[in-house]
Amino acid sequence: MRKRLKMKDLERATGVGRETIRFYIREGVLPAPQRPARNVAWYDEAFVERILLVKKLQTERYLPLSVIKSIVAGDSTPPDAEVRTLLDLDRRLTLAQRDTSARAPERLSALAKRVGLSAKEILAMESAEAIAVVARDGQQWVEGRDVGTVEAWARSRNAGFSDDVGYSAATLRMYVDFCRWLVSEELREFSARVTGKVDEERLQRMAEVGIASSGDILRSIHERVMSDAIARGNVPPSRVAPANADAAND
Repeated sequence: MRKRLKMKDLERATGVGRETIRFYIREGVLPAPQRPARNVAWYDEAFVERILLVKKLQTERYLPLSVIKSIVAGDSTPPDAEVRTLLDLDRRLTLAQRDTSARAPERLSALAKRVGLSAKEILAMESAEAIAVVARDGQQWVEGRDVGTVEAWARSRNAGFSDDVGYSAATLRMYVDFCRWLVSEELREFSARVTGKVDEERLQRMAEVGIASSGDILRSIHERVMSDAIARGNVPPSRVAPANADAAND
């Protein structure tokens, strides 16, 4: 049985303050503690392992919290070997990813004018975390695949997905949340399956092809499921989370 810890024990063991730890819990990077009574919270030693891992990923790799959450999501902290597999893969894929997403950067104002969206709406897309807006030389820029995302959203708006029927840039949050859940599952399964079993060349080849193929597979399955649902007149009465989504975010 693992030792039970109080918040002050976590702070002492990790060097991370309680407000930061509580923030990690709110963001889903850490699971909720056991609460046997009101104003009483118990943490086990797994919290120490995960907090130290989060701290390492932030300070040594400068990873954003959303990426760290994808790596550590789950009921237990992933083994160090699996985390190293993902981090090594990240280094290897950096140049390849740049090549596949090579789009000329555009100033936000120029992109907004070109696609027919307001600058305010593109910033709202950033608020929904569907794109990133980069500040450079005193101006705001949109880069790489994010330019394509803005173009795709502009086409949807022009087709009638407008405010008067309840659509806004905030709608994109649904896709962001789903993709984060999906990527979390993909990364966890990939690292667990390949760590210590394949050489570096095969690892990189699997990842490069897998990233491209998974997008194609997802698009095809989405179109088929959507067509089937429309053909049956099957409109869900309410939003349904992906199976095991709650477990993935604990």
